[in-house]
Amino acid sequence: MILVSIIIALILERLGARSQYWQISHYVNGYLNRSGKLLGEKGLFSSGIGFLIWLVLPVVAVALIYVLSDFVLWQLVINVAVLLVCFGCAKHRALYKSYLNALTRDDKTAASLYALQMGQKHLEDEEGGETFGQTLAWINFRFYCAVIFWFVMLGAPGAVLYAIVRTLADLVKENHKVVFANRFTLLHKLLFWLDWLPARVASFGYLVIGNFNSGTSCWLHYVLDFKTPNRKVVTCTALAAEQVEQRYYGCAIEATCMIKLVKRNVLFYLVLIALLTLFGGLS
Repeated sequence: MILVSIIIALILERLGARSQYWQISHYVNGYLNRSGKLLGEKGLFSSGIGFLIWLVLPVVAVALIYVLSDFVLWQLVINVAVLLVCFGCAKHRALYKSYLNALTRDDKTAASLYALQMGQKHLEDEEGGETFGQTLAWINFRFYCAVIFWFVMLGAPGAVLYAIVRTLADLVKENHKVVFANRFTLLHKLLFWLDWLPARVASFGYLVIGNFNSGTSCWLHYVLDFKTPNRKVVTCTALAAEQVEQRYYGCAIEATCMIKLVKRNVLFYLVLIALLTLFGGLS
């Protein structure tokens, strides 16, 4: 059931689940609009504990729906629908296409702007910057690898929990005036721990399907590090495993190489999940 759900969801997502109804942000914004007053200063969920309760209510709802669905086919439909919504990254896909188009017409300024909109912290030639390929690896991790990890561990509720925390953390980072802005630290701490183990697991996959010797030293350096940002763990290991020549940084070649790496990584873990299912480790 787990493997079949993931495969079907990935196929449907690739085929074009691009509408707003397949994006977790659509539902999170709707949830916020309906319950925003409850998060206010005098609201029912104004305290830290109250906010966490508000946060997990949709997760509990999904869990109840799944438990009450005593039909395998219906459970499969729920799993696939949940995964499709949690995978949804139509905005990033559109920006990526625009980025490639800008490179095609040799408009590096536009390409840099699209890269920054996709979440590239700083350009590769700036202090503390990262390559665009590293940004792609991080996006793939957040929207696919981490979602799959929590789906395998906790089922559909786990995927929903991660996707909601990820979306809320992005919202409060982009807009400090949102009603839950005072929960900035809480959300990012929660997201850090939700990302911590999946980041190490996903990074290990880069070693297996990439340059093992080059990536191993980087992965071992971070594997038990509880302070380094998970983004750095994923992006540095991915770059070390792929070993893109520096002259290709910021070019379509680098982006293509990194996309191939992250796709192979997802396939690797699908094979691993299949083996665990075959030998009884997963159902």
